[in-house]
Amino acid sequence: MKKVIKRALLIVAAIFILLTGVGLYYYIPMFLMRPAEAGQINNTNISVVEDFGNSLFLIKAENGYILIDAGLDIKKIEKFFIKANINLNDVKWIFITHSDGDHVSALPLFPDANIYMSKDEMPLINGTAKRTIFGGNTMPRGINIEKIIPLSDGQEVNINGTRVRCIASPGHTPGSMSYLVDGKYLFTGDAFKVKNGKISMHPYTMDVKLAKKTIELFRGIIDYSQLVITSHYGIH
Repeated sequence: MKKVIKRALLIVAAIFILLTGVGLYYYIPMFLMRPAEAGQINNTNISVVEDFGNSLFLIKAENGYILIDAGLDIKKIEKFFIKANINLNDVKWIFITHSDGDHVSALPLFPDANIYMSKDEMPLINGTAKRTIFGGNTMPRGINIEKIIPLSDGQEVNINGTRVRCIASPGHTPGSMSYLVDGKYLFTGDAFKVKNGKISMHPYTMDVKLAKKTIELFRGIIDYSQLVITSHYGIH
């Protein structure tokens, strides 16, 4: 009987240690993230929309707004638009950097928007690839994935004179994509993290080898951009 109790206690302890380790892996990086503060970026037509632990970015274009990512916290995001006196229906174009929940969950707020995403990210949301051992990513209810406009590396989308160049940035997810707007504003999503002016691996990266290649690619691209705008690590 004592042996059975001892084994049971050991199993409980092992499970506790495992769950603690998993918890630390997932949550400690979140506390180290420093997203940009809400408000307009000086000398630009770009506004930072504060979300829960990350930022999304609103760009004033001709006849509407472009949004880089859709965010997570619907109430917080909706509050920003009310305060800014911007109609949610005026967001006409949304460019998704990747399909993790903190970048897509608030998509239903913008029913009139065209949604753009890398074609290489589609397997994560159509059930043919997994994000974790538990499965792939999902789009929020009401979002028809067949209507998402697929993007390719190097493609340029012209939104009434605003140029959005698509740059494949795999690693964090297979189809992560960055966007260079008008040749000077680089929106990187979660392609890498930035600290003290240096770029390095973002937490929760699926493919480390691909992420390292992406980081090397961006060391050159960053030199040509005026601002590097990340989702979780501010503006540089």
